[in-house]
Amino acid sequence: MIRLLLLLAVLFGALYLIRWFLKTPAENVAATIRKSLWLILGLGLIFLAVTGKLNIIFAFIGSAIPLIARHAPNILRILGLVKTIQSAQAKSQDSSAQPPSTQQMSPQQALEILGLEAGPSKKQITDAHKRLMQKLHPDKGGNEHFAMQLNQAKTLLIKHYDY
Repeated sequence: MIRLLLLLAVLFGALYLIRWFLKTPAENVAATIRKSLWLILGLGLIFLAVTGKLNIIFAFIGSAIPLIARHAPNILRILGLVKTIQSAQAKSQDSSAQPPSTQQMSPQQALEILGLEAGPSKKQITDAHKRLMQKLHPDKGGNEHFAMQLNQAKTLLIKHYDY
């Protein structure tokens, strides 16, 4: 009998959660789920401490350290910290230099930057931009300044040759 009551309670709780999930805006759902997960984590830690089984958590953390150390660059990249660190370093190294705007760049300079001859087709412009951007993109270890120049050169040439 108790199992039947527990099953009914779980079913009604699931139905309530589904109705709430469908009616509530996404921002509120995300915030509530985040708060609930922190609450469950805290209550779980308290439960483990009271029952004397907290050593399981410490063993898990100890066994996860090599895995975390091996994947730390990927984890930081996912979190966006690498990009933030690289942009801060670039700003501190080159704080006075401002990249030229497209108005200051001539079509001849744009051709030189992309490594093209006069009168290129739109496909040649985009192919050269793509090839160079794959090498010089900040996410691939390149410089933001060069990437900006490549983007400006592509934009200027496409506008200049009216593609």
